[in-house]
Amino acid sequence: MSKKTIYRLFRQHSSENVYDYENDVEIAEAIESQGLLPPDFMLLPPTSWHPDVWTDVTRMRTLNGAQAAKGREMHLCPLQFDICDRTITQYSNEGDLVFDPFSGLGTVPLRAVQLKRFGLGIELNAAYHADAVWYLQQAEREASIPALFDLDPEEQAA
Repeated sequence: MSKKTIYRLFRQHSSENVYDYENDVEIAEAIESQGLLPPDFMLLPPTSWHPDVWTDVTRMRTLNGAQAAKGREMHLCPLQFDICDRTITQYSNEGDLVFDPFSGLGTVPLRAVQLKRFGLGIELNAAYHADAVWYLQQAEREASIPALFDLDPEEQAA
């Protein structure tokens, strides 16, 4: 079976059955014995049928991808965009201030700005802070660029 098929079947199995640690370990060991258990992503993610448990978070959507592309230090524990976006939109409104006291690479302030909020973060690691400032400056520039329909001549004449 391909990894894509294994992923899909395990996800279906996990969402239809009560979590069973021993059974899941057996499945993982069987897959590993065939050399199919990848070291770089979660092939067997547990899922939940309850809407309050977010098992559909894309773990790879973090600022670490951009860090790797720039040859910069990657964060030890990157925060996924999906988690930030959900909590920011659930607990704030456009124009609100979103604060992260442990900002890391600035994921929370960045996503807040991209969701039309104000983002503020604190970080002790100077390298992470510098990278966060760069990401936020980029987001600020992108937000200030008008879109095609922002320049409607009829609206500007009014």
